[in-house]
Amino acid sequence: MRYSFNHPQPKPKIDSDSRVFAIFFAVTLVLIIGFTIYLAIDKSSMKKEMVTMARQTKQLQSESEVFKRKIARIERLVRKYETITTNNTLLKESIQNLFDLVPDQITLTKAVLDRNGLILYGVTPSKEVYNYLLLAPLKSIFQRNVTTFYRMKNGWWRFVSVNEGTIETGSEVAE
Repeated sequence: MRYSFNHPQPKPKIDSDSRVFAIFFAVTLVLIIGFTIYLAIDKSSMKKEMVTMARQTKQLQSESEVFKRKIARIERLVRKYETITTNNTLLKESIQNLFDLVPDQITLTKAVLDRNGLILYGVTPSKEVYNYLLLAPLKSIFQRNVTTFYRMKNGWWRFVSVNEGTIETGSEVAE
């Protein structure tokens, strides 16, 4: 005989509270393991990025040194160019001043300017005119002055003036 309208149900081995607790524990454990795996992967990725960044840093530092050397070279070239330009300007002014110093009585037939000095060829009415009007300015410019005179048939003097030494313009002619 039956005394109940319900059929007997087998009793669950784990009650519902324990099941909720186990599911919560399992989800938490999966989240912790997943986060740990994510951190390990991210750490590995960061190490690779650090190695890559270190290589890039070394490469950029070496490129920076190369650029610094190139900049220093360009700056030296600019300074050299400015020096040459200044020297050329001073030399041009000196030559212009020299030709301005040549008096009307003296006629230059040839002027040779080289690295060591200036050679002037010309004609003068007398040695004194040359010595007083042209030699004095040349002595102020050059360290050594040697002049040779040759008498012409008309009474004037042909001269060759060799002026050597550093031109005193504040700097030497650029090499």
